[in-house]
This record gives sequence, structure tokens and C-alpha cells, in this order.
Amino acid sequence: MENLFIVFDPSYLSYVWPKIKNGVHLNLGHYCWEDVSVFLKDLAEGRAWAYKERVLKNLYELQNRLGKDDSYKSQNNETFGEFYNGDYLNTLMRREKFGGNVAEWSSMVQRDELMRKMVRSDNDAAVSLAYTALQVDLNITKITLLKSYKVTLGLCLPRSCVPQDVLSIINFSIMLNDNLKTNKTVSRTIKITSLRHVESFYDIRTDFGAVSLLMVTLTLIVIAFIATIIDFELIKFKPYVKTSSFDIEQYNDNQNRNGHHNNHFSKQTHRIDETLAANLNEIKKAMREKGVPPSVTLDVMTQARKEGITSCRRCGKYKKQCPNLTKQNVEPCATVKYNSSASLTTEYKMENTVCKNLLLSFSFKHSWARIFNTNIANKNLALVHAMKITAVLWIVLVHVAAVVWYNADNSMDINDDSTMFYVLCSGTLAFDLLFFVSGVFSSQHFFYLKSRYSAQELVSMGGVCGEMLQLICFITNRAVRLLPPYLFTIFLTSVLARVARDTAVLSTPERDYDTCDSYWWRNILYLNNLYPQQEQCMQVSWYLSSESQLHGAMSLACLLVALYRRRTAALLVLVVVLTAVTVDVTRAISDLGQRVSSSFSLYSLMVSRPWGGVPSYCLGALVGWLLHVTEGRCAVNRTTSLCLWSSSALCVVSSLLVSGRGPRWTAAAHLAWPVGLVWPMLAGATTYSDVTRGLVSSPVVAGVSRLCYTTLVCHGAVCRALLLSAGTALCSDLSCLFCYFAGCALVSLCASLCLSLLVEMPSCCLLRRISDYTYR
Repeated sequence: MENLFIVFDPSYLSYVWPKIKNGVHLNLGHYCWEDVSVFLKDLAEGRAWAYKERVLKNLYELQNRLGKDDSYKSQNNETFGEFYNGDYLNTLMRREKFGGNVAEWSSMVQRDELMRKMVRSDNDAAVSLAYTALQVDLNITKITLLKSYKVTLGLCLPRSCVPQDVLSIINFSIMLNDNLKTNKTVSRTIKITSLRHVESFYDIRTDFGAVSLLMVTLTLIVIAFIATIIDFELIKFKPYVKTSSFDIEQYNDNQNRNGHHNNHFSKQTHRIDETLAANLNEIKKAMREKGVPPSVTLDVMTQARKEGITSCRRCGKYKKQCPNLTKQNVEPCATVKYNSSASLTTEYKMENTVCKNLLLSFSFKHSWARIFNTNIANKNLALVHAMKITAVLWIVLVHVAAVVWYNADNSMDINDDSTMFYVLCSGTLAFDLLFFVSGVFSSQHFFYLKSRYSAQELVSMGGVCGEMLQLICFITNRAVRLLPPYLFTIFLTSVLARVARDTAVLSTPERDYDTCDSYWWRNILYLNNLYPQQEQCMQVSWYLSSESQLHGAMSLACLLVALYRRRTAALLVLVVVLTAVTVDVTRAISDLGQRVSSSFSLYSLMVSRPWGGVPSYCLGALVGWLLHVTEGRCAVNRTTSLCLWSSSALCVVSSLLVSGRGPRWTAAAHLAWPVGLVWPMLAGATTYSDVTRGLVSSPVVAGVSRLCYTTLVCHGAVCRALLLSAGTALCSDLSCLFCYFAGCALVSLCASLCLSLLVEMPSCCLLRRISDYTYR
């Protein structure tokens, strides 16, 4: 049985090697042949360095891979010959002459200088070595198994051996073992699937993409620090005072004709400027006291304030939620108070120049305030924020499980029922939950804008052309807003994938080091889901592409509803849903009974299904429209409410149960899962809004909700880098899985915070300020 799993046997190879010739029995490069001969000769003679570096048979021995680039160190000591020819060495080596007293012999050896030199010499590599990691598919029976054993073989061979030489040596060793050593008694097939030279470090100087990304990152950090210093007013600039051309001409004329009046005119102009500044400050102060927001800011409480309701914390967006509240018994609304963190994006500081205001978009102070700002426009959607956080953390868990299970040595068959199998299968529900949440936000935001602003106010154009232009702006605005962190993460993922490829012993089937460089343009056009899985960059790119496409389609449906073309909109949504369900069911039938070979294959089979998220997104958009129509109040009797809660619980529980039954039930879960979320979402935003609103009152929860997007796009690269660096410490036990998940989730949140502070928030604020200046 032991011979069945031997792929490379250097001991037997060292015995046969003197009897073979290069170019006859195998074909190696000249330098590789010479170095391998030295290696096998020292192995046969019992040299310590050869035994230490001979072969790493399993994953538990891979920790010794570093520091294998040791060149031969010549010994220029005059007494070096005594190590092999002198009687003194023979006396030291034969510990039996000490009467079996091993402790006395070891103590003497440690005290002896010549013995220490000999030990160091015996452990120094005679040739320069390189570490190589091979992936091998092993079948141990004549009849091919449904699942091959995937063996990761790590071995140290001379650096002069190129990959083709390594393959020749491995295949020659397999042939010797199968035909000579075991006398053809071993029935097996072996296929080498990949071979990589593993270095101890990654040379970033040879990677143009990594250098470019590093330079961009450093530039953003420098700009952000400068903006932060200015924002904290550690560096003060002279205020800019706008003066009309008439005042300048009058001043120059008076200066030319009445030189002795220059000083008087200057003082008078200064007094006028001070008066204007004082009046401006008084106006701002009055606006703050009255709770009047900046004119550009989208205020959700205008209608409520007209009705005498001024507390959005209690009333939410719609006045019907708290009709008994009046001016006298409520406190002012937090979102309409003068708040620098809420108004930095939209309020103009007249004393600042345009360049300074644009520079302040990169301020860490401003970005931090925006991330952890609790003045959310509609706190009634607090349950949706909680769902979004849950979905993103759930997706992180699924991806961690996929990487761990693929590389863990003690994992069972991927097709067996196990905890890891159920975790992976539940990934489809995690993405469906995120589709549902995205649909709610998109629809609610669209109808909110349509209820407050006309197309003429938003795009300066009315009629059908104005409505279509508003639709285009609504779709492209979201794509452009999400693009900067997405693009940054694409190139970061590519760099980290190249680092893992060259330095990590373990690996994953993903080829982001190649696909992200070749097909990055598909990501920024949100077309990645239309191409095969093998050509996709980033694990979640299929979701981002599908969600962006659904956002465009559902925005068109929402516009038709707003224009009272509800039948046309319903027909459009129905066609999209039926097409998606048909494709999803067809794929589920084709996958019936199919067995997969790895966790990533199972992920592609069950989780990565773009059409499966269409029902969830459409039902989420329906919920957003219902919240707009009901204006925040949903009145149902107790019996109806009980029936709705029971139906929702049944749909949710059944979806969780059938998701672990394999691909055949995936299509049913895609339909039942979002149906079970509709009523809890409606009730949480209306009847139970007072209870759920407290969820986003915490800066931590509000901040994590805003970091969900950046966490989603960057967690794949972060988790892969962390888990692959763990190497042979990976295990697939449930306790290990949750430990890995906790660590990866925490590091991903920290990385997303950095990404949001450097890229996402500054880019959003910069685009908003440029747009506001243009509008002005």
C-alpha cells in the first residue's frame, strides 16, 4: 500500500543513478545532470544536507521550503581533511566506544570545535537548490475512480534544473518505481497537472503592474495626508475674497487720480468685505438654527417639516408613520441640523477656492465622518442594512470554506454530506440575499428621486428625452461611482495572485494573475458573467456584472411604472423572470447527478449562477416600490400578519434545507428564498420600523454597512493571501473554519476601510463636488 502513493523516490533513484546515462535513459540539461548527480551521490553516502533536502513527501513537511538557495560554501580550513581521514573523527563518530553513554558522547561532540565544523559542513548544500511544488492527480486502481487523489508534492532539486528537467526526473522515478521496484505489481495512473518554482520572496521590481499600483497608492496617501492637514487647519491659507470688476476698476481709477485717498478706500473696502462675511455667517447661523439644509443636498424631510413633523429619527421618511407628532413634542431632526460630516460633500465654503474644496475630498477626516455617519437618509431601511451585512459576511464564509477545503489535507470527498459541503451549498442563498437587498435599495432610491424632483430639475431637460436621459444618468451614475474601488481592487488582486503564484506552496484553481491582466476590461464594462468561469477575474465579478445588468433592466421597469405604464413594466419584469427561471431550471436539470472534483468546481456548479439571482432582485425591487406606494405604513390585521409571518418562515427554512440537497434543488431555493424575505422586509420598514431603526443608530453598524461594497470586492484577494500563507497549517474542521473566517473577515474589513478611505469616499465626493460646481 505504501508503494501506491510513492511518486518520487530519491533513495531508489540514487541507487540506480550511477547505472544510467544522460541522453539515453533520460534527457536532462548538462548542468542539471551534474548537479543532480552530486545530490544523489551525497544522498547515497549519507550526507546530512541531502537527506534534509531530499524530498518533502506530504504537506506537513513543507515548512522547510525557505532558505533553499544556499550555494556551496568552500571550506578553506587546513584541518578539513581530518574530518574524513583522521582517527580522531572516527572516534567521535563511534559513540558505542563510550559504553552506550549517549549523553556523554553528545556532550563531547557539542564541546569539540572540529566536530561542530564538520556538522556545519555536512549540512551545507553542495549545489544551489530551488524549491518546486507539483500538483499530481493520482488514481490507485486500474478502473479510473470518480475522484482522483490530488497530491501536492514539494521537493528540492538543483536550481539548474528547468521545469522540463524536473518533469523528466519525476516521470523517470515513477517508471522505475512501477516497473522495477514493485515489479509491475502497482496498478495506478499518475498525471502531473502543474509545476511551480517557489521562491522565498517576490521581486516586485520586475512587476510593472505592482510598481504602478504602489506608486498610485503612495500618491493617494500623500494627497490624503495633505488634505487632512488642511482640513484640520494645521496649515491655514488666506481666505479668497471675490471682488467684482466694477470695484477693481473704481479702485484703480481712484488710485491713479487720488493717491492720498488709497488708504481710506482700502479700509472702506475691507469694512465692506467684513460686513458681507458677517452677513454670510449670520445667514448660515440662521439656516442651522431653523434646520434648513443646503440647497443642493437631497433632504428626505422637506414634506414632513411642512406638515409639522421635524423628527426623522422618530418618524422616518413618511409622515403617515407618526401622524400624532407635532412641532411641540418632538426634537429636531438630526439630518437637517448643520453637520459638517453630512454636508461636506454638498455645501460650498465661499471662502475656499475650487481647488481647495476638491482637495478636501481626499481628507481622511471627511472620509471617516462619511463612513461612520449615522445620519442615514431613510432609517426605516435599517433591516435592509442588517441584511446586507449578513449577506457579505456569509459570502466571506463561503469563499473561505472553498479555499480551505480545496487545500486542507484531511478533507473528505466533496460529494459527501459534511459541514463544509453545506456551507458551500448555502452560498447561493447568500448571493440571493445580496441580490434582494440591492433590488430594494435601487428601487427605493429611484422612486424617491422621482417623487421629489422632475426630469427638468435633474437633467435640465423635460419630456421623453429628459426621462430617458434621467434613466441613463441614474444607471451610469451608479456604475461610475462604484468603478474606482473596483478597478483598484482588480489590479490589487492581479498583483497578489502573482505573489501567491511565485511564493506560496499551496495554490487555488483561480488564475487571477492571468485573467485580471488579460480581461480586466470585461470587469469595468460589467460583462464578466457573459464569459466562461475560467476567464473571469475575481471570485465575485460574476455577481457585480449580473447585479449591474439587473440594475439597468429594473431601472427601466421603474421608469415605466413612474410614467403609468405599469402593464408594460410588469410584462418586462415577467419576461426577465421567466427567462431566468427557465435557464436556471435547465441548468439544474443538466447538473443532475453530476459529481464534482473540488470545492471550486462545486462553487461554480451551485453558487456562481448569474440567472439564479434574477427573482431575488426583482422581488427586492417590488419591495422598494411597495414601500414607496404605502408611504411607510402597512396596515394588516393580526390574522393576516400571522399568516404572512408563517409563510415567510416556511419559505426561509425550506430554502435552507433544500440548498444542501445538491444542484437539483438549487432552482427551487432561488424562488422560495426571496419570497420568504418580502414580508419581513415590509414589516421591518413599516410596522416595526421603531424597533429596527435602532440598528443603524450605532456608528459601527452604519460604518460596516457602508463598507460592505469594498469588503465584497477585496475580500477574495485578502482571504486567499492569508490562507495560502498559512500553508500546511490549514485544516477543514468546523472549529478551524470559523477561526479562519473570523480572521479573514476582520482583515477584510480593515482592508475595506483603507480602500474606502483612500479610493471610494474621495472619488464619490470628488465626483459630487465637480457635479455641483458644474450645476452651479
